[in-house]
Amino acid sequence: MEPVINQPNVVDVKKKNKYLLEYETREKIIETIRTDSQPDAYYYIMVVLSCSVATYGLLSNSTAVIIGAMLIAPLMNPILGGGLALITGNNRLLRVTIKAELMGAVIAIILSTLLTLLLPVSHLTPEILARTEPTFIDLIIALASGAAGTYAICYRSGATLPGVAIATALMPPLCVVGISLAKQEFQMAGGALLLFIANMVAINVIAILIFKFAGFTTPSISKYLNLHVSEDKNTYFSRLVENKIIYPITLLLLVSIPLVILLNGSIEADKKEKLIRGAIEEGLAVLAPDAKIVSLQYTEAENSFQINTELNSAQIILPEDIRKIENSLEYKLTAPVHLVADVSIIQKVSNEASTDGLKSLLPKPEKEVVTVVQTEAGTPEEIIEQVIIEKLALFNGVLDDFSFEYRRGTGTYNVLLNVTTPEPLDQKFVVTIENVLEEKLKRKVIATLQEEIEPPLVENEDIKDLDPSEQKDKPFVKDLEPNLDNKEQTEPGPEELNAGEIVPRNKK
Repeated sequence: MEPVINQPNVVDVKKKNKYLLEYETREKIIETIRTDSQPDAYYYIMVVLSCSVATYGLLSNSTAVIIGAMLIAPLMNPILGGGLALITGNNRLLRVTIKAELMGAVIAIILSTLLTLLLPVSHLTPEILARTEPTFIDLIIALASGAAGTYAICYRSGATLPGVAIATALMPPLCVVGISLAKQEFQMAGGALLLFIANMVAINVIAILIFKFAGFTTPSISKYLNLHVSEDKNTYFSRLVENKIIYPITLLLLVSIPLVILLNGSIEADKKEKLIRGAIEEGLAVLAPDAKIVSLQYTEAENSFQINTELNSAQIILPEDIRKIENSLEYKLTAPVHLVADVSIIQKVSNEASTDGLKSLLPKPEKEVVTVVQTEAGTPEEIIEQVIIEKLALFNGVLDDFSFEYRRGTGTYNVLLNVTTPEPLDQKFVVTIENVLEEKLKRKVIATLQEEIEPPLVENEDIKDLDPSEQKDKPFVKDLEPNLDNKEQTEPGPEELNAGEIVPRNKK
C-alpha cells in the first residue's frame, strides 16, 4: 500500500520553505516518473536501439554518434524513480525501478558483446579506452548532473534532462563492458562497469536529496532525515537499517573508495610521465636541439621502467646519446630505465639555410663508416664501477675508490663508495645506485657513501654564472655534449675501450 502524504501538514511547512512543491505538483511528478520507469515494450526497444547506436559509435570512434545514443537511452528514468521510491517509502515503485535498471543493463551488455563479435574487424578506440579508467572526478560529475536533472524535473518539467543524459553517460559504459568482454579485456570491462555503477548510485543519492528538498517525503522518513529520536526505536542504528535511504548512501561511499584510489594512481602516472618527458626533452636540448618528441609511452614493472618514444630529429641520435638520457632518467626515477627511441630523420629548411640529417646516413667512400662499440661488463666489480661512474658524471663527481663484499647467507652486496664531488649528494643518489645495481646484479645491494667535497672549477661559459642550486638542478648540462652531424667520427683503438663503457664520439 502506497503512503499517503498529509496535505495540511505540508501546507503548514511550506510557510517555512518556499521551495516546497504543491501537493498536486508532487503527485503529478510521481505519476510521470512512475509511468516513465515502467519496464514495458517501449523501454526495452529503446534500450536495444540506444545500445546498438552506442556500440557502433564507440567502435567507430564517433563522438557525435555516441552523444545521440545517450539522448535516446531510457536508463535515467528508472534511476530517478528509484530515488523517488526510497524517499517516499514506495516499495512497489522501488521493485519496478530495480527490475527496469537491472534488465536494461543486462540487455545492453549482452547485445554489445554480440554486436562486437559480429564485426569482422574491430579495435579498441580512444572513445572506448576513455571509459575504462573512472576516477573520483566522474563521481562528482554524476552528482552534479543528477542534481541538475532532478531539480529540472521538480521545477522545470525536465527541461535539462537531455543534457543530463549526455553528462552522466549511462549507456556507453555498459556498451564498453560488452565490447571488452568480446575482446577478452576483463580488466577494462571491470573499469567500465565501475563507471556505470558510480554514475547510477550518484544520481540515485543526489535525487533523494533533491526530492527531500522539494517535499517528497513521508512522516517516518522525515523524522529520520531530521535526526529526531523516536522512543519506539531502541537504537540509532536500528533506525538507519529500517530506513532504506541508508543503503544507496552506503553504496555511494563504497564506490567512492576505488574511484579515489584510481584517481590517485592517475595523478601519480601523470606526474611520472611529465618527469620522463621533461628529462628526455632536457637531454635532447643538448644532444639534438632540433629533435621533438612525437609520442611517449612507458610501463613500470618490478621497480624498473621500459620507455618507448618516437622522435623527429634533423640530427643522428646514437646509442651513447640514448644511454646518457637513460642515465639521467635513472637518477630522476631512482630505478633502472630501458629507453627505446624510434627516430625519424627530417630536414629543417628556411630561406637562408637547410639542415638535412639524411646526408649523414649516405655512404662516404673516402671515410670508413664507424659502428658504435659497446662492451658489456661481466664481473660484479666491473658492473659496480660502471654504474657509479655513470651516475657521478651527472654531478661532475669522481670515484676515488670503492670496495664491496657479498654475503651469501643473505644474498646481499655491501658496497662502500669513496667519491669526490663539488657538492654533497643526497639520499636519492644512493637509492638510485642501489636500485640500478640490484637490477644488474640480481641481488640485494646496500650502498654506503663516503664523500669529500671539493669546490668545482667552472669551465663551461654557459653555466658558470649559475649558482650551485641551479647547477644541481641541471646535471644534464654538465654531462652531455651537443650532437653535431657535421663532425666526423673516428673509431677508437682497442686500448681506449674500458669494460662496460660506451665509446664516445671523437670530434675534430
